[in-house]
Amino acid sequence: MGLQEIVTVLETYRGREKTLRTVQYGLLLLTPLAKENTRTALQTVSSQFGMARVILRLFDDLPMLQYSWSCIRSTKGKDTFLRCLELTNIAVDQLYFPLEHIAWARDMKVLKGNSASLWHASLLLWGLSLVLTIVRDRVDAMYKAELLTVIMQAANLLNALNWMPRRPWTKPF
Repeated sequence: MGLQEIVTVLETYRGREKTLRTVQYGLLLLTPLAKENTRTALQTVSSQFGMARVILRLFDDLPMLQYSWSCIRSTKGKDTFLRCLELTNIAVDQLYFPLEHIAWARDMKVLKGNSASLWHASLLLWGLSLVLTIVRDRVDAMYKAELLTVIMQAANLLNALNWMPRRPWTKPF
């Protein structure tokens, strides 16, 4: 990856967020492998990258709300079960952001109170969102695989009909 590609990635919000996440998780992965005196530094730096991501998410509310509204309004070709999963996922995601914001504000002493329960709740919502996304993607993949199977079987049926003797759609040679 050249310098121009790196700059192109870092110029976008999503590119910066993915870079921060990769560095944060990479540092966490290296932490157990590091020497005793380096572990604390790696954990601290990883934590700072995580906090940078939290601060960036303070600006995600309106884009997320707009995305959620577009998903809610779009009902084209949606299976009922997939639609329920999607709407549940949207609700979970919309609950996650304010909880995280309030927890952060309490940590920064902008709001009074303990943030531990809010961080715990936001972590549970994040996990639930990930599970819902995985289930939705798996169900969607199964539906697509079923459709592909139906198309393949229909093509096989047409092929079998084509090889039958005395086909009404052909003339003898």
